[in-house]
Amino acid sequence: MKYIYYLSFVVLFYSCSEDYPEYLGSSLNDQFGELAIVDSLVANSSTFDFSDQSSKYFSARWSKNLQWVLTITGTESGAVKTFTGFDNKIDIDNTQWIGTADDFPSFSYESCIAELTLDDNENTIVLETGVTISELKAMQEGMVVIADFDNGYPQNYVEFVQSGESMNFNINYGGAAQGEGFYSMGGIVNWDYYLGSLKIASDISSLDGIPSSLFYFNMAVIGGQAGQVPTDQFIKVICREDDNETYVYEINPVDWSEWRLSSIPYDDFELEGNATNNQRDPSSITLIEVMCLSCPSGPGPIAGGGEPCTDNENLVVKTNIDYITFTTNEPYQP
Repeated sequence: MKYIYYLSFVVLFYSCSEDYPEYLGSSLNDQFGELAIVDSLVANSSTFDFSDQSSKYFSARWSKNLQWVLTITGTESGAVKTFTGFDNKIDIDNTQWIGTADDFPSFSYESCIAELTLDDNENTIVLETGVTISELKAMQEGMVVIADFDNGYPQNYVEFVQSGESMNFNINYGGAAQGEGFYSMGGIVNWDYYLGSLKIASDISSLDGIPSSLFYFNMAVIGGQAGQVPTDQFIKVICREDDNETYVYEINPVDWSEWRLSSIPYDDFELEGNATNNQRDPSSITLIEVMCLSCPSGPGPIAGGGEPCTDNENLVVKTNIDYITFTTNEPYQP
């Protein structure tokens, strides 16, 4: 029978000389030895300030090598950071944390629960400890924020919304991928793929000289609830450069129900329309447009032609977005 133990701030001690004789080698101990806690789970500080350069990590030690999982969860944001490994301890070498999450949502100023799970197929031990985030991680080097929606709309924006039912194109607060606000896009338009869009004037000339191969467009995206996502619901991202060249990328489909990072190398954007020189120049991007699209349900003719998706009748499109950024050298780290 497999036993599961939950331990919080508890230290169990054992005698290596009595319980684990010297002739019991490490590999035999890993296979047959009893799982016991030597040092319980602790953070190296009760408060983590990710704006400074000091190391933030967790430590614990147990009696045998095994697969371990450390999960840190924000109590308010729901953000999650996971560390895994195979060892008989965790320390600064394998749990050093710089404040990032596995994916959106990002961590906020909040308390977090760290949970270490040890499983040797006979017993499972779960250790817990807490830590408070007092300062968030610093912005990545070579990063430009286009829109975070925390203080309303970005400057120099144009919003277009089709006529339809339950149309929802506005900024909502609470439950954002990062910060407080996010932009919702959706509704029901049964005669056209195009529901609406948000255009944002952009100045990223500060990134002059960065090749397109080292340039990333990043955005948090969320779809509808499971079982209620329209067929062929997607987002089209358009980047317009100052020589009138337009590069596009489709996030298709958008069919997940939790915030998710979409990080797209600029080289993956495709030229749309006539070429001036067909040379992607990230620093010359002057406009970002994010379009909300979905296969219309009909009945009747569909704008631009094509067959309706009758199964989408009465299903509300939902392709919400947040934290639009450009980064260099690597994708955004939530």
